[in-house]
Amino acid sequence: MNSTKEKLILCGMDEVRTYGLGGFSLRRVAAACGVSCAAPYKHFSDKQELFSAMIDYVNAKWVEQLRSDGIAGGRVEERIARVCAGYVRFLCENPHFRSILIIKETGLDTPGTQRAASISIPLKRLFVIYGRKAKLSHEELRERIFIVRSLVYGAAIMVGVNGAVPEQRLACLSKSVLTALE
Repeated sequence: MNSTKEKLILCGMDEVRTYGLGGFSLRRVAAACGVSCAAPYKHFSDKQELFSAMIDYVNAKWVEQLRSDGIAGGRVEERIARVCAGYVRFLCENPHFRSILIIKETGLDTPGTQRAASISIPLKRLFVIYGRKAKLSHEELRERIFIVRSLVYGAAIMVGVNGAVPEQRLACLSKSVLTALE
C-alpha cells in the first residue's frame, strides 16, 4: 500500500476517534499527515471513499489475525469462543482501530455501512451454525448473541488498550462464552 495512502487511512481513524463521522475533516487529516489539503483527493475521491478504505484496512487486519489464530476445527461453540478471544486481543492490540470497529451508521453511505458490518461476518456464520445445531428459536439465538457480545465488549474495555492481553484473561473470557452457549 502507498505509504501516504496508508498514513491518510491511519490519520483518518484518529480523526474519527476524536471528532466522529459528523465532525470529520479531510483538511485536519491532511494536516496530521503533513500533506497538502489536496493530497487526500489524489488517493480518495471523497470522505466516503476514505471511510470505506479505513473499514477495508481494519477488516483486512482482522482477517489476517483470524487466519493466524487458526479458528478452524473443533465444536462450533469452541470456535465462537476462540473468535471472541481473538477479537478482544485484536481490539486491545490495535486501540486505534476501535473508532472504526464501533462506527455507527450515521455519516456512512449504504456500501460503507455494509463494509462496517462485514467484520462480524465470521462470527455471524458461526452463530448461524450454532443456532441450528442447538435448535434455538430466533429469539433464543438473539439472546445468546447479546450475552456473548456483552462479554466481548465488556472484556475489551476491562482489559484495557495497552497492547498484549494476559492469556489468563482470554481463557476466562473463552470459558464464559462457552458457559453462555450451554
